[in-house]
Amino acid sequence: MMRSARDGYDAVIIGGGIGPLTAAAYLAAGKGKVLLLEASSSFAGGSETVEFAQGFRAPLLSHLAYALDGRAVRELHLADHGLVFAQPNMETAALRPGGKHIVLPGKGFRRRTAFAAHASPERRDYAAFDEEAMRFARLLRPLWNGTLTEAKAQSREDMLGIIIRRLQLKAHDVERLENVSRLSAAAFADSWLDNEALRAALSFDVFPSGLSPQEAGSALVLIWRYAQESCGRQAAVCQIRGGAGALAKALETAARKAGAELRTSVTVTSIVVEKRRAVGVTLANGEMIQAKAVLSGLSARETLLDLIPAGSLGFGTAASVPVSGRIATAQIMLALNGPPPIAGLEPEELGARMVIAERPEIASEAKGAALNGELPEALAMEVTIPTVADAGLAPAGCHILSVLLPYMPVSVMGGWENCRAVLRRRALETLENFAPGLKDRLIADRVVTPGDKRDACAVGDAGSPSSRLLASYEARIRTPVAGLYLCGRTAEPVNVACGRAGRLAAGLVFMAAGAR
Repeated sequence: MMRSARDGYDAVIIGGGIGPLTAAAYLAAGKGKVLLLEASSSFAGGSETVEFAQGFRAPLLSHLAYALDGRAVRELHLADHGLVFAQPNMETAALRPGGKHIVLPGKGFRRRTAFAAHASPERRDYAAFDEEAMRFARLLRPLWNGTLTEAKAQSREDMLGIIIRRLQLKAHDVERLENVSRLSAAAFADSWLDNEALRAALSFDVFPSGLSPQEAGSALVLIWRYAQESCGRQAAVCQIRGGAGALAKALETAARKAGAELRTSVTVTSIVVEKRRAVGVTLANGEMIQAKAVLSGLSARETLLDLIPAGSLGFGTAASVPVSGRIATAQIMLALNGPPPIAGLEPEELGARMVIAERPEIASEAKGAALNGELPEALAMEVTIPTVADAGLAPAGCHILSVLLPYMPVSVMGGWENCRAVLRRRALETLENFAPGLKDRLIADRVVTPGDKRDACAVGDAGSPSSRLLASYEARIRTPVAGLYLCGRTAEPVNVACGRAGRLAAGLVFMAAGAR
């Protein structure tokens, strides 16, 4: 519980989005006087559901949920505020040319067992891989769910030692952790699976980190994904009814009902620092708002270098802030006059999450091109048909195809406006290989590039994702400035809309208030 501030606020939160809204709801529920300031006209902060054609609405970028903080969903009673899951446990289809796809079951012991029961080596191999990944992820879950307390280390090796002691890992699991922390996702999958398409689809899951499946440390990202929960089921992937915008709206409702003050169209120009402590913010109109704590949904770079006054950070601290990342994700939304004609999938399988990555090397090749500021020749894709489970997103009888295109350059040679049509053409040609006749059903489309929504498309700050995965939650959320906390996507182990950083940041504010 917090004592309301007589002058100013207990906490001011900069920016909207899943993490900041979660922090606002928790702080307000704890009787804090809370103000959230968002520069745009929406609190969604990139987690939006947009109308891209007449009558067609689609989730922007975050078209699936797999890392949503289950504790926040329960404790903030988001179901009472409108949160509904259209699909709580989706299958995954590894699409292959010729229609010989591999459809993997949703998560769960019974589904895995039933899948493996068919006399097929690739099914048995996958079931064994899935079982071991789930087991190992459960052991490491405290590292990522906020129950492993602050652990300061001078090096990556020291951090590994602390994690091993805190989690009380057995010798076998110690060896696994040390190997996985250095291994690539492709190599990890290769040690279990012979089928190339299956390896490519499973290792593709690391793309939100910005790492390619061939890069060292990406296996740990894969284990992190297996440690997440969706709708109470480990490693499941789900679809939210109404898209990511519906999740943001539920959190907004929870925050308002708890007493938080939320304002849109307000730009924060600086964070006020006195004696190395954040004491408020200043706005574009010159107003200064006092606060006992400041939380930022922006990246560490934007928060510390753009909003903190020059001289408030030491040179060493400023130099250690990660540089901006060069990898992003694009999206294509397709409005169709009927279901996509995906060859080889039964109608009941169209609700699956589909992965197009015919070779494990495609993602690595795409990232290499992106780092050179070029569009990849061959595209890796995550494809969903949200209207299969949520028909209200499109007119009757029509469907939406949502395509995420990872490993895109943040800045492309020639500029994104000149490259938009090229990306659209390459994406449609790739999709036609698996859905012949797709172009004939196309009514309208929208291409979302990093040039359109750089903050939402970017994977996050550069640096070592494995360092973030091995850091304690306090190390990701605290800043060198007392009273200033990060609560957005870049405060998560992987740069996704999760909400856990918002919940944990609110907890640190409560702890600081109790200590004063």
